[in-house]
Amino acid sequence: IPAAMDRHLDVIQCHKDGGILLGASGLTGRYWLGSLWYYANPDAAPDVEKCTAGVQLEAGFQEAVWLDDTKVLVGLDTGGIALWDLVDNFHTFVHVSGVVEHDDLVTSVGVVSGGKSAVSCGADRCVKVWDLENMHSTNTYRAHHDVVECISCHPTEPALFLSCSADGRVFLWDTRKSRPVTVLDTSPLLHSPKQVVWQPGTHNFAVGGECGQVVVKDTRKAVGATLSFSCHSRAVTKLSFCQENPRLLASASEDCTAVVMSVDKDAGRQIFKDTSHTDFVSSLSWQGNDNLFTCGWDSKVKNHCVSKSEQTCEDCVTVQMETDCIDKETVKKKIANISLVCNGNGAGLEST
Repeated sequence: IPAAMDRHLDVIQCHKDGGILLGASGLTGRYWLGSLWYYANPDAAPDVEKCTAGVQLEAGFQEAVWLDDTKVLVGLDTGGIALWDLVDNFHTFVHVSGVVEHDDLVTSVGVVSGGKSAVSCGADRCVKVWDLENMHSTNTYRAHHDVVECISCHPTEPALFLSCSADGRVFLWDTRKSRPVTVLDTSPLLHSPKQVVWQPGTHNFAVGGECGQVVVKDTRKAVGATLSFSCHSRAVTKLSFCQENPRLLASASEDCTAVVMSVDKDAGRQIFKDTSHTDFVSSLSWQGNDNLFTCGWDSKVKNHCVSKSEQTCEDCVTVQMETDCIDKETVKKKIANISLVCNGNGAGLEST
């Protein structure tokens, strides 16, 4: 177990048995190193003396996820992914395997439904699909034109996942197809996407932008309502739907806040906001249907009970209906206000 906790808490993942996985990083001399920690008692985090298990990693990292009840998949700044196992009743981290294939740091990893494969993305603009049993990549995709910020695997469909990039685009991937990528419409998102996540049990996805906006849309064109939340003033660092109550969407941000939104078919509202962190809120994770854990660069871990402190902030929500039945006057107004937008990677039309 490392002697001290690294300063920056970057990852928090709740375990179904009630414990939490913490990922931390910090500058040691000229090197940015990382560490993994497990706390059977979440209230003890991040006290090193009270941790159940801990291990120093070879490099810093931005993402770690549970593969199953004891195994953890980590995406490293070296460009590799590593698999760790918690043995001895969660008291010891054991390195199972690892491989380096990205040409730059890994920004996000996701476990495919079924747990036998995974997806990673990185600053090398690549998306990789991994066979975890043999620990090698089976596909490498280079569709994005800039850093790929985030990956989100579909909760139940192994062939589907989402990716978002600093090139301004969100892709829907279907690995069963010869041309697996579809560009998703993210309007009214105004700035580059930083985070993307599926809403369980629906066709919806949520995307968070670099200026704090969160948009919830249907992956199918012209279906359902589009919800836009102006809940942060700086970049969104994490998005997570509650597995036990999928209408609840939590977001973390560089503005030192964490927000919970209620997302229904054609309506949305902000029901909770925490401002107690004093530095970037880097990660969050749901435990049950009401408890939300957050961690940040202020070296703090906080547990929030959402229902006991529900707030309402209707002014931050915009609802836009997506439908093919639009009256002629609306069409004329939209055509009159169309402007051409070019981001350096191609041109597109945006309605203003």
